[in-house]
Amino acid sequence: MTKGKNLDEAPPRFGTNLGILLEMFDQYLVDPSSVSDELQVLFSSIQGGQSALSGNAISAGNADTEKVKRVLKLIDNIRLYGHLTADIYPLYRPQRENLPALTLEDFNLSEEDLKSLPAGLISERYAQQFDNALEAINHLQAAYQSTIGFEISHINDANEREWLIEQIESREHHQFSKDEKINLLKSLAHVEGFEKYIHKNFVGAKRFSIEGVDALVPMLEQVLRIANKENIKNIEIGMAHRGRLNVLTHILEKPYEMMLSEFMHTDPLKFLPEDGSLVVTKGWTSDVKYHLGGKKTTTKYGNEQVVSLANNPSHLEIVAPVVLGKTRAVQEVTTDVSKPEQDFNKALAVLIHGDAAFPGQGINFESMNLSNLDGYSVGGSLHIITNNRVGFTTEPYDSRSTTYATDVAKGYDLPIIHVNADDVEACMEAIELAMAFRQKFNKDFVIDLVGYRRYGHNEMDEPTITNPMLYKEVKGHPSIEIKYGKELVAEGVITEDEMNAIFEGVTAEMRAAHDKIDKSTKNNDSEMLAPVEVTEGYENVETGVSFDRLKKLNEEMLNTPETFTVFNKLQKILERRNDPFTKDGLIDWGHAELLAYGTIIQDGKPVRHTGQDAERGTFAHRHAVLNDENNGDKYVPLQHISDAKASFDIHNSPLSEAAVVGFEYGYNLENNDALAVWEAQYGDFANMAQMIFDNFVSSANAKWGERSGLTLLLPHAYEGQGPEHSSARLERFLQLAGENNWTVANVTSTANYFHLLRRQAHYLNTLQMRPLVLMSPKSLLRNNFVADTVDKFTEGSFKPIISESYKKTKVKKLLIASGKVAIDLYTELQKNPNDTIHLIRLEQLYPLPKEEIQAIINDLRGLTEIGFVQEEPENQGAWQYIYPELLEMAQGIDVKYYGRVRRAAPSEGDNEIHKLVQTKIINEALNL
Repeated sequence: MTKGKNLDEAPPRFGTNLGILLEMFDQYLVDPSSVSDELQVLFSSIQGGQSALSGNAISAGNADTEKVKRVLKLIDNIRLYGHLTADIYPLYRPQRENLPALTLEDFNLSEEDLKSLPAGLISERYAQQFDNALEAINHLQAAYQSTIGFEISHINDANEREWLIEQIESREHHQFSKDEKINLLKSLAHVEGFEKYIHKNFVGAKRFSIEGVDALVPMLEQVLRIANKENIKNIEIGMAHRGRLNVLTHILEKPYEMMLSEFMHTDPLKFLPEDGSLVVTKGWTSDVKYHLGGKKTTTKYGNEQVVSLANNPSHLEIVAPVVLGKTRAVQEVTTDVSKPEQDFNKALAVLIHGDAAFPGQGINFESMNLSNLDGYSVGGSLHIITNNRVGFTTEPYDSRSTTYATDVAKGYDLPIIHVNADDVEACMEAIELAMAFRQKFNKDFVIDLVGYRRYGHNEMDEPTITNPMLYKEVKGHPSIEIKYGKELVAEGVITEDEMNAIFEGVTAEMRAAHDKIDKSTKNNDSEMLAPVEVTEGYENVETGVSFDRLKKLNEEMLNTPETFTVFNKLQKILERRNDPFTKDGLIDWGHAELLAYGTIIQDGKPVRHTGQDAERGTFAHRHAVLNDENNGDKYVPLQHISDAKASFDIHNSPLSEAAVVGFEYGYNLENNDALAVWEAQYGDFANMAQMIFDNFVSSANAKWGERSGLTLLLPHAYEGQGPEHSSARLERFLQLAGENNWTVANVTSTANYFHLLRRQAHYLNTLQMRPLVLMSPKSLLRNNFVADTVDKFTEGSFKPIISESYKKTKVKKLLIASGKVAIDLYTELQKNPNDTIHLIRLEQLYPLPKEEIQAIINDLRGLTEIGFVQEEPENQGAWQYIYPELLEMAQGIDVKYYGRVRRAAPSEGDNEIHKLVQTKIINEALNL
């Protein structure tokens, strides 16, 4: 080995270079000049300054070598495994077996042995700080095995790991001033006092108390202080219900009166601060108090900051990607730019997890995987696990296969701290290190706040039934404000009377708030009517764009830099996009979409489109991003068009659904002006995001007053690709449809798609805004019966049904169909015209365009049958949803179903069988 920087730096970083260091020492014993001057000094001091060349010295050196090896291995183990014996458990300490060697005795070393060795052996930074290796090792043990345990050895980035080692080993314990200590006690007193007051005055009421991990609140206060110093003006918090009421009260400063009103079922909005600093929204059906969020604008920590707590359902961790999306939206500028400009320092995401849920729910893996991806990064999130050592009633050994709840984060190279929740000052240090790391490296950081749970999962539950050993210890354990208060009394910071006065003052605050509430004003609204803006729905808005504007936009989208080489076959495909403007060409699906996006950003609404293979499109139909075939450079035409007033952004997503859809939903929540689009590779992939659709997209407005305009593109059609890639499970979205909560469409015209996207953008950031669920096509992407001429784009608006001309005196059968099967029917009728059959292409399934359909039914006086045709089995698709509506509109006319029989699976698997079944459906529908 040669001399060099790495060898010079070996001592302070020997945890990963231990073998090299020992090899250097062996070389030194033979030839001191074979190592750097720095190492010669170190190794010489180890040998007491003796020359390594004499026989006696070599013999003595060999003995010293073995001792040094044992010392170095001890130090290495302390750094790697010290967390296993650290004092991180307030109670109910787990019994660990087969622990690594971590004591002097384990390595046959004595204190005298260590006193004889220099402190510089441990680390160069200790050479001047300590007199010998024993003092240095004692320092290391205090650093790695106290009430904070560190796990950093798994981190692959040497700069990050070495920075962390430097911070851990060189840090002096923060010396809290008297005022800081008293303020910490006051914070804990308010946290505990709030919980105790509710526990006493609302016996048995669910609150999912924070008691046992109370330090979370002062930790969040510390986050806000540091964020203020770093000029981070927006803090986005996501958490489940455990401790949520306390965070709302003490971090978002929701008045006690509001919180107590919710327990009393009176109107909390009477006590909403009149200065507008606190914003809370409420849906017409509402939600339980421990799911609600809010947004607070505060100057409590210095500069003005906005602190948001996202609304969250009971699916514990599912809010994590939503918060990441909200954070990304705050960090971005999307107006007057061609592509978003992101500043990590504009916002910080703080994700608070449960110890059983963090490793147990896959959404966390998906969300952490987003952390360093260009389309999703937020410059580092702070993860805090409120580790109460039990999940509902489940002990850790039943809920995870890992030593710690945090182990799943190691795969993403995240630093991990375990901190004893009863040492509130150590908790503050943990926050300081985490925030410093985030600011320096813009990466995630995990804090495992190890505590306990004072009561059962909810306050009506008796936990001793299922967790007897844990709760034997809990019942005798002092609450943290008592514990910390007595410590301050012992230190002489305050007197016992002053301590008690603090506790009594909190109770008095709570009582005063309680007394302000008029207990007789109960909420008795059982109608829970949706707002008029929601129920009235959309007006028929003009969405056409002039020919000249479309032609210019199209030309600009086809221009590429002279030095950029588009793949030859693709270039020919792109050039055909001129045909609709120069001759009688048709605009296909992908072309229509890009024209819509271009006009939308020209109108001042940013577009963000993500999904698996979204840049080119799963079916190679979009080509929104071009790749230079010579050097791999990327070019995004929509980021180079004139007259654009907002950004265009498109990203291939990871192979995730739940986290990515949650992210886009959160992004759109924070940026209501943005047309946020998620595209599934195949529609059935949306199955993996069902909890996002159920808990957020479909119901958030009704529950929380949370409005979104998220657009979902779900490829759907029966084309012989088997049960998984045929159906986007249309029936699920229709089943969730109610109160105009979203639009569900299955479009068969590229112009109609263009107008639908523009209508969706038109209503963004209005009270009428709602999500759009589109069963997008596959084979229809290139079907000429779907493609339209440019004149269909220059005027008009979205058509909820497409109904061509008919001879009303001749029509006997009215067929209604949606999507590809409608085009199958249309194709057959073009080949074999039949005046006795009229086809309605149902473009919008929900809200159902009843007036338009009814008008045609009323116009067809000779009608004898109304047939609904679908590809899906009878128990799936739209039939069960639309049948009652058709029956009412038919007014006695026979209503008939054409489609697959009831099936467990969405479709058959064999392509040839598919053709037979599909042909049968079409023939039966067209047979009079």
